[in-house]
Amino acid sequence: MVSINLLKGQRYDEHLARKRAKLELFAGACVMASVCAFWGWVAIDVTQATQRLEREIQAKQARVALLQTTRQEVLALEEQRQTMAARQERVNALTSALDSPIRLLSIVSRVVDPLDVWLLHLQAKDEKVTLSGVARSLQDVLQLAKDFEKGLGPVDVVGAGPHAQLPDLFQFSMNVWMDSPNHGGTNS
Repeated sequence: MVSINLLKGQRYDEHLARKRAKLELFAGACVMASVCAFWGWVAIDVTQATQRLEREIQAKQARVALLQTTRQEVLALEEQRQTMAARQERVNALTSALDSPIRLLSIVSRVVDPLDVWLLHLQAKDEKVTLSGVARSLQDVLQLAKDFEKGLGPVDVVGAGPHAQLPDLFQFSMNVWMDSPNHGGTNS
C-alpha cells in the first residue's frame, strides 16, 4: 500500500531543511575545494616561478663572474701591452741613434756615383752631416746635392769650385741636415 501525504507537514519541512543543509554543505565544500585548488595552483606556480628566477639569477651571476674574470685578463693584457710599448719606445730611442749612421751610409752608397764624385771627408754629428770631396763637374756636385736632399733632408752647398792642384776637377763642401726642417742655413 502506498500512502501519499498531500499535506505538507513538519516531517516534509525537516526533510527539505536537511536536504538544503546537505546542498549548502556540499556547495560550501565545493567552494572550499575550489579555493584550496586555486591557492594550491598559485603556490605551485609561484614556487616554479621562484625556482626559475633563482636559476636565472645563478646563470647571470655565473656570467658576471666570467665577465669579471675576462675583464681582469683584458686589463692584465692591456697592462702588458703598455709595458711592451714602453719597452719598444725605449729600444727605439736607444737604437735610433744607431740607425742614423746606417741610413746615412746606405743613402751615400746609393747617391754617390764613384765615376763622377769622390768623397774625401764625411762627418755626422747629431742631425748635421758635413761632406767634402772632389767631383768631375759642377753639375755632378749639384746633382749630388739634389739626391741628398731627396734621401736625407735639406742641403747647403758651402763651397764648390775648381780644385787648386787639379784644374779638371771641382772641389766641394756641403752640409746635409737629416730630417730637420730648421737647419739654420739656406738651400743652394
